[in-house]
Amino acid sequence: MQFFTWRELLIGSIVALTFYVAVELLVFLRASRKRTKLRPIPEVRHEKSALESLKEEMAELRTHVALMQKEIDRLREENDAPAPYAQAIRMVRQGMGPAEIAVACDISKGEAELIASLHRSRGG
Repeated sequence: MQFFTWRELLIGSIVALTFYVAVELLVFLRASRKRTKLRPIPEVRHEKSALESLKEEMAELRTHVALMQKEIDRLREENDAPAPYAQAIRMVRQGMGPAEIAVACDISKGEAELIASLHRSRGG
């Protein structure tokens, strides 16, 4: 029975390890080449157009949300006012005059004129 010396075992291990690393490196290089060939150019163009349409839709949604926020603010303003003043604000927005508002809401003509001037100047 013949035994190997530690030096022979060390050299054999280094040779086996080098062979293993070389094989793994070749497998990795082949796999990376295949990955770069997976995505054709037309598909990239399609993704760019899809991205552009998503950006447009996002802009439209932002505009819609801004309009909704303005409406929410307007409704909060009406709800924060005491009842006759909230009704007066609604009547101003419907285009009624201060005299009509004063009678309908049981407020003074001066208050009706003030409410009309404040809420007409805001545009809505």
